[in-house]
Amino acid sequence: MKLWNAILLTLFLYLGGIVFSGLIHHNVMWYLIPGTTLWAAIDSSKIQLKRYRSGVGPVAFFVLCSLLWIIGFPWYLWMRHKILTGHAELITNDPRCVSCDELINPELKVCPKCGWTQP
Repeated sequence: MKLWNAILLTLFLYLGGIVFSGLIHHNVMWYLIPGTTLWAAIDSSKIQLKRYRSGVGPVAFFVLCSLLWIIGFPWYLWMRHKILTGHAELITNDPRCVSCDELINPELKVCPKCGWTQP
């Protein structure tokens, strides 16, 4: 799911939850947010989110999705789409430049991309 689609889906779920809560006079957001966060946590282990460069670790992802659901859930849907379509970058154990984080040959002392002298 592209980023804008993920944001729109999240907003639709949020607004739908508010409207539905008003109709039944019970706050369904207490179920919607933990339910989607739990689904995202289970699904992230299935698609092995931790193998990809996402900018957020597993614990930070759970906190982001739990406390800042309106930001964390669309981010997860977007990252999930990138992983499933093959556009996400894998984390490797290969050496990287200290400055620009580009993969480099371990024998090189200077990064070919940014010119940083490696320690």
